Amino acid sequence: MFIMRKLCFLMILLIICSCNVKQKKNKMVNYMTELERNSILFSEVSPKQRYYNEVVNAAQYIQEMSVYDEELEAAYIIHITLPPNYDKEIFYPMYMMTDGIWRLSDHAELRPMMVNNEIEDIILVSIGLDYEISEGLDQENNDGNVTLRLKEFVVKADLFLCFITNNLAPYMGELYNIDYNRSALMGHSLGGYFIHYAVFNSDKYENQPFQYYVMASPTNIEIVNNYFSGNDFIGIETEYFKRNRVLTKEIYVTAGEREDDEYFGLYGNNFIPYAMLTGIENFKSRMEGYKVKTIEYKIYEGADHSSFVKPMLRESLIKYYGANNDSKI
Repeated sequence: MFIMRKLCFLMILLIICSCNVKQKKNKMVNYMTELERNSILFSEVSPKQRYYNEVVNAAQYIQEMSVYDEELEAAYIIHITLPPNYDKEIFYPMYMMTDGIWRLSDHAELRPMMVNNEIEDIILVSIGLDYEISEGLDQENNDGNVTLRLKEFVVKADLFLCFITNNLAPYMGELYNIDYNRSALMGHSLGGYFIHYAVFNSDKYENQPFQYYVMASPTNIEIVNNYFSGNDFIGIETEYFKRNRVLTKEIYVTAGEREDDEYFGLYGNNFIPYAMLTGIENFKSRMEGYKVKTIEYKIYEGADHSSFVKPMLRESLIKYYGANNDSKI
């Protein structure tokens, strides 16, 4: 009898401990200022965003949030899509996408994957700048200041990462039960360049909102450094491995097969090759040198810089959240 009671006590203790660990692992510290918190507004999807044909019929499922960040001095539009049968008692992985101006239509296209049981239920989140932004995202202003994507992904990558890690991701956890241990951050092109920065600086933060990083067509460092004081890929990686023995974050590196045939024109007729595949091969060699085992690479046959993105998004969701994925925790 004494042994049975002891076993029951141990089982109860284990259950309590596991619950506490679960809560602790999903807990984030929110460093938003009072001004930033007071700036948050929720609404339906603005009519300004409904020029996406796919969004018109899906807008009822998408929630729009605006928030101001003091450090970046910028207002961001956040779009959130919950699972079809959202249950506030359940913890869900979050799939966060940068470049919300283009990713909004993906909310409408990816949500049916949950409805059709292709993937488990997740929370989709995209980060975009304020409205009236459609062209010139990579261009220079007339006054010579770099703008928008170049500012947040390159020049002020540290502040953008702080905004995501210390403000936005924790706030999502205040609104919903987020399983941060299985959440992902995705970026394409200059956004992919930023994902590299995010991965190899993630260890500097108390908050760890992402385990998976989707690095799609990371803009070649030579392109960025040719015009701006960009981040030194090799230096960032070297410093990371000085601080850490291994890389435990999981990275999915992707690109289109035809990208090295394309050219990047930043200023007028000043064109230079994309060289995405070359950059990825160099990155792969460096990671092999560090014996990293948590990176997967995929080059999409016949695809250019843009055409592979939508199928890549679908495949990345199946990779991490496939309904029949045995690796799910």
